[in-house]
Amino acid sequence: MSKVNDSDWFERVRKGDLGLNHYKGLLLETYHHAGMNPQIQAACTMHFKGKPRNIIKKFFQHAISEIGHDLMALSDLQALGVKKEVVINSRPLPSTIAYNAYPMYEMNYGNHLSYLGYLFHLEFMPTQSGSDYIKALKAIGVADNALTFIEEHRTVDEEHNKYMEKYVKELVLTEEDLEDVLYATTVSCHLHKNMLVDAFINGEKVFN
Repeated sequence: MSKVNDSDWFERVRKGDLGLNHYKGLLLETYHHAGMNPQIQAACTMHFKGKPRNIIKKFFQHAISEIGHDLMALSDLQALGVKKEVVINSRPLPSTIAYNAYPMYEMNYGNHLSYLGYLFHLEFMPTQSGSDYIKALKAIGVADNALTFIEEHRTVDEEHNKYMEKYVKELVLTEEDLEDVLYATTVSCHLHKNMLVDAFINGEKVFN
């Protein structure tokens, strides 16, 4: 396969020029990424100042609601004919590891509230574009039983976006905090983009 740049891949996405193997590659990395999210969110509460119990409780409730979402991606892959053992025995791509590692880096070496920028990107994107993703995937022959991960986040994350309003109101108290959160949103978009492109490339390699 010849090397292509990121813009080529997203032009292909826009035109609907991706196939089932690209979707499988995306689900494989989603499995690895989503499996870490509940633990990452819970870890953030260790850095909260002043023990804000109501927010800590909401964070844990939110994190608990994310447990098992990696298994949705696994189920979708199985519905597409991928064996369970192939998925659970695979390793995440370097770009997936980097995407997971970024909020932990910020918590330990930067501003822990940067996690909110990472979380905002995760929660807002499916509610904004999930329906379009589902429509495009159905157009290439993906059945409903292989769309459970996207469908779940298209709907449930609307409620999670309301959580975000409370998190920001209660935790982001300075201009510096806000700037850090906004910067983290930008970084998260970039890292997620890297994961997506690498997932598409890997899907062509692994599932062809």
